[in-house]
Amino acid sequence: MMDEKLKLYMYSFIEDVCKEIGPRESGTEAEILAGNKIEEELKSFCNETCQEEYISSPHAFLGGIRYGALLVLVAVLFYWMSLLIDLNILQIKASFNILFLIIAITLIIITVSYFILETMKYHELFDFMFPKKKSKNIIGTINPSSGAVKSTIIFSAHHDSAFEFNTFYYLKRFGQIIINVGYLVVVLILIGIILKLVFFLISINFTIFFFSAGILYLCFTPITIPYILFHSYKPVLGAYDNLTGVAVVLGIGKFLSDNKESLPKHTKVRLISFAGEEAGLRGAKRYVKQHYKELIENKTIIVNMDSIGKKEIVIIHNKESGIGAKHDPKIYQEILRIAKNLNPSAKVLPLPFGATDAAAFSKKGIPATSIGSLNLKDELAPYYHTRYDTPEVVDKEALGQFLEICLNYLKSIDENIEI
Repeated sequence: MMDEKLKLYMYSFIEDVCKEIGPRESGTEAEILAGNKIEEELKSFCNETCQEEYISSPHAFLGGIRYGALLVLVAVLFYWMSLLIDLNILQIKASFNILFLIIAITLIIITVSYFILETMKYHELFDFMFPKKKSKNIIGTINPSSGAVKSTIIFSAHHDSAFEFNTFYYLKRFGQIIINVGYLVVVLILIGIILKLVFFLISINFTIFFFSAGILYLCFTPITIPYILFHSYKPVLGAYDNLTGVAVVLGIGKFLSDNKESLPKHTKVRLISFAGEEAGLRGAKRYVKQHYKELIENKTIIVNMDSIGKKEIVIIHNKESGIGAKHDPKIYQEILRIAKNLNPSAKVLPLPFGATDAAAFSKKGIPATSIGSLNLKDELAPYYHTRYDTPEVVDKEALGQFLEICLNYLKSIDENIEI
């Protein structure tokens, strides 16, 4: 069992950041201040520390959602203008029918491309449309006791906090369902508009059918409201997501510093707090790009921690379906074995939507997994990206349990190195 002082240290760190700094939007001064505080802590435990600055467009990740929803509404308007031409209510040249439909198709394709490529798959293709901001990853290194490095492990988390998701706060699980239904609705509208254009070009008159479809589209338009109002521009405190992960990263360093006999003999330990996770893994992606050769050559493995809340919930992610990341079974199976010794209810689950910093590594072929208490497959916690994400939802015992899992995994890795 972890020492009570160590659990209190981790929990107090979370409280202190929430009180002294507060919410930490990606690319802001608050995020920088949190990083500075984390580095000050790491200096007490690590052989060396540093901050790596990078530039990104954090608002690009979610900032286009409301505009995409508005583009869908405009597309429906152009669809109806085409219908009005068919019904001779709008008496202009028939060639405008084609123009209106092409505009509608283009607007929806732009929207779908943004949602899939930027928001779901985390590509930064639309970033040029949003302002650039500075952020900093915080890195600490603990050298092995023997001085001979045979392997490297990164324990990571992120210190920025998310915008409040209005849809989740007000509508809860129903809001998540509406968002998923919205994807289907947009696809149906796109198919309908394309069919109308094709039928017009081959001179087939299905006016009644497409008029009925237009009425259906009008009935669907209220579903754009949860998209337009999807998130506020007010970040939450982010105690659970993800100061808890940062606290465990710091706890690893403090434990190894206070218990020199537990230092790994041949494994270099990197303790990293990434910026910009809530902005689409910006910080982790920059780190992978900058250190890719080093990560591969050193056969580095990554254990990322994200959203630790309740002691009874231990989730090890085997994949992150939305972004298309598959984690390394050698890592998550061994962590599962260790976790079950502490908590028999520990289980391996996919992350059905969203992503963690571990995905930035796994997508590039670097062995990784992510662990925490976030079970989006079976439930939507009321404090996930809402104002309820405060220190009060965090269990000190959960922090101690995840710290113990990480330390036991570090011991297992170090003891099984081929010298």
